[in-house]
Amino acid sequence: MSFFKKKFIDWAQDVSALANPLLLLFVPLIVLGPTKSFWFLLIALLINEIIGSVIKVFFFRQRPNGQKYSNLIEKIDAGSFPSIHSSRITLSYFFLSSCTNLVTLKVIYFVAIVLVLASRIILRKHYWTDVIGGAIIGIGLYLILKFFF
Repeated sequence: MSFFKKKFIDWAQDVSALANPLLLLFVPLIVLGPTKSFWFLLIALLINEIIGSVIKVFFFRQRPNGQKYSNLIEKIDAGSFPSIHSSRITLSYFFLSSCTNLVTLKVIYFVAIVLVLASRIILRKHYWTDVIGGAIIGIGLYLILKFFF
């Protein structure tokens, strides 16, 4: 593998990590503080994980990289549709975007979402339909959260 290709893959992995559950726990906590908004978002993220995992079990689709599995937990992880990274980052950053009036911050959130979605395809973790499906789930949960919040 060439130096530049390896660096590009490294970059994609770093960007993909923006949708790590721990990071998406701490960023909203720092931005919102331990407020009611934060706890609503945390519950929505938990619901997101459950919905994504159930879909992966019942409508299993192999990842582009052919990840193998031997039990239920590994099957969920090896499932391609929907991209839970995509739904997680979309839900979190749409919600955080709605909590600010700073256009610059809204743009940063949007760019982060797009970069994470692209990184999942670049890393061969998902097909484009998987990341779009995940983003739709994230937007749907955001709209439900916004309605109840």
